[in-house]
Amino acid sequence: MAFRLGMTDLMEAKKYIPEEDLLTVVGILPNQPLVSEEEWRAIVNYYERKAPVELSINDERIIDSLTLFEISMFKNNLEALPLVTLIKVDTFNKRIIFGTRNSTLNILNNQLEVETSYALSSPASHVEVENPNEMILTLMGIMDPNDRPLGKVISSTPDGKQQKIVIDSLQRPVYFEKADFNGDGFEDYVICAFGNYTGALLVYESKGQSGYLKHIVSSLPGSRKTIVKDFNKDGRPDILSMLTQGDEQITLFTNEGNFDFSEKVLLRFPPVYGSSYFEIADFNQDGLFDILYTNGDNSDLSLILKPYHGIRIFTQNINGTFKETWFSQMHGASQAIPCDFDKDGDLDIAAISFFSDFAKHPDESFLYFENINQTFKPFKLKEGASGRWVVMEVSDIEGDGDQDILLGALDFKSKVPTTLLQQWSQEQISLLILKNSTY
Repeated sequence: MAFRLGMTDLMEAKKYIPEEDLLTVVGILPNQPLVSEEEWRAIVNYYERKAPVELSINDERIIDSLTLFEISMFKNNLEALPLVTLIKVDTFNKRIIFGTRNSTLNILNNQLEVETSYALSSPASHVEVENPNEMILTLMGIMDPNDRPLGKVISSTPDGKQQKIVIDSLQRPVYFEKADFNGDGFEDYVICAFGNYTGALLVYESKGQSGYLKHIVSSLPGSRKTIVKDFNKDGRPDILSMLTQGDEQITLFTNEGNFDFSEKVLLRFPPVYGSSYFEIADFNQDGLFDILYTNGDNSDLSLILKPYHGIRIFTQNINGTFKETWFSQMHGASQAIPCDFDKDGDLDIAAISFFSDFAKHPDESFLYFENINQTFKPFKLKEGASGRWVVMEVSDIEGDGDQDILLGALDFKSKVPTTLLQQWSQEQISLLILKNSTY
C-alpha cells in the first residue's frame, strides 16, 4: 500500500518490480506521496489495532457425491506435472484443444487421443475456433505476473503449420472477443490485457488490409473477461467487463459510437476479494440478466484461506441495480458456469477452485450446485482431488443434447501437501471430462 501511495522511493520499489518492468511501472506511480506521514502512520496503526489474529473459517464438509456425470480422464506423460492453461471444444472438427504453460497446443480426437501437438511462441490463454481451418489464440508472452508487452493475438491452422500474428505488443492478454463496434462490416477485437501493475481493456479497430487501430477502453490493469452484447438495444455492441487488480469491479462500457465508451460500474468489490470470473444469466427468469461471480485469487501477499472467497449471484433489480442474493463459500473459487445440466428447466452451477483447501478437502476443488427451487445444493466429486483445476469448459462433446464439463489442471506446488503433489505427479491427469448422463 505504501508503494502504491508514493510512500516509498525507487530503491524500495525495486523490491516489488522486476527490473525489466521497472520503467513501465514507475511511470504510473505518484510523483509525490498521496498522504502525509502522519496520515500514513494513522492508517498503519488502524490496521495493527483492528486486523484479526486469524479469520473464522466455515469448515463444514460437503457430504453428497455427484452422480450425474460419467468420468473419463486424459493423462499427459510428457511433463513432470500437468500444466494446462486453456481448454476448448472444437465443435467444427469434434476435437478438444488444450494449451500448456510450456507453450504447446494439443488437439485430441473424441477418443482422447493426441492428433496434433505443436509449439507456440508462449503459453496460450484463450482460443476461438473461427471455422474448420482457422483458430484465433491469445498468447501471454510471459504467464507469470509482469508488465512487458510480449503477448499477442495469432491466427493458426489446426495443425499449427501456418501461424500469423494478428495483433502484437500486448501486456499478458488473457481473453478476447470479436465484434463490429462501428458497423463498418469489419470485425474488431476487444482484448483483456491483464498485465500486472499496468494493463488495459482494449479495442482494436479493424482497418481492413491496413491492420488495427488501438483504442483504450479502460487503462486499469487486471481485465479478466468480457461479455460483448447490445445491452441497451441501440444497435451497437457494448462491453461488460470484469477488472480484478486493486480496483475490482464489474463495469458496463456502453458504446456511444466512434469507439467512445461511457462507463457505469455495476458492482465494486474490496481489493482483497481476488475477483476471478463472471458470467451473466437470468436465474430468476424475470427477463433481466443476473451476474454469477467468483472471487478467490489467493496468490499474492496472503495465502491463507479466506471466508469471503466463493461464488455469488447478484440479481438485477428493475432499476438496473444489483443485489447479492446467494453466496456459497468456496476456498479459492476461480470460475463458475451456469447451465441447466439436469434439464429440469432451471440453471445449475459448475465451479472450480485453483486455491482450494488442498490440505483438508482436496475433493472440493470442483463443485456442482443443483438448483432446487432457487436454492443451490452442493455436490462434490472424488475425482475432484485429482488435479488443481485452472480452466473449465462446458460443451456437448458427445452430441447427445446435454452439456458436459471439461476441467484442465495446472498443478502448481504452492500450498499443496507433498502427498497430493506425489499423487498428481504419478497420475498425470491433465484433463477431467465429465460426461453428462441426463440423455
